[in-house]
Amino acid sequence: MAHKINPDGYDAGTYRGLADIFEFRNGDGDLRKFNCGQAAACTFLTHHGRLPTAANPDLACDVMRLIETDHPPDNVGGWFGTSRRRVERICQAHGIDLEEVSGEVELRERLDRGQPVIVMVGTEGPKVWRWTAPAGHWMVAFGYDDKYLYLTNGAVPGMPWDEFRGWWGALVPRMISMRNRGLAAVPKEESS
Repeated sequence: MAHKINPDGYDAGTYRGLADIFEFRNGDGDLRKFNCGQAAACTFLTHHGRLPTAANPDLACDVMRLIETDHPPDNVGGWFGTSRRRVERICQAHGIDLEEVSGEVELRERLDRGQPVIVMVGTEGPKVWRWTAPAGHWMVAFGYDDKYLYLTNGAVPGMPWDEFRGWWGALVPRMISMRNRGLAAVPKEESS
């Protein structure tokens, strides 16, 4: 269920980013196998004050279902999740213009300024005979330290940097123009 998370176990000497973030997870909606893009967008929009969740998990689930209804997963009829275009449109529909974040240096710079970044990472999909199909997963990066990048909608918030770099550059992020890229809100002075 949607709730506030923090970077548990972070290195206080090197941590940069948000102290906490209200996280949506796939299970907060109805399209649980394919709605990580909607969960990431809801997390991002809540951080920016665009969704009326007020840190209320029950209301958050209602909001997520409305987002799914208005902007359902769209890759191959939704069976392959949510496109970059759909995530961008969800944010734009709620008054947030996005810009691309290119590479790790820029990702770290955004997090240094307390700006969360939507990212797509590759994952292992279903096994088909002896072959493991590629898959992807939308998440929101909200902080980092020397060892970990802290992300929403994962098994644990901290993902080791080497693991993240490998998954961030995987096939599925490449297929949707998100390889080593992220999406962040256009700063207010630039969006006017």
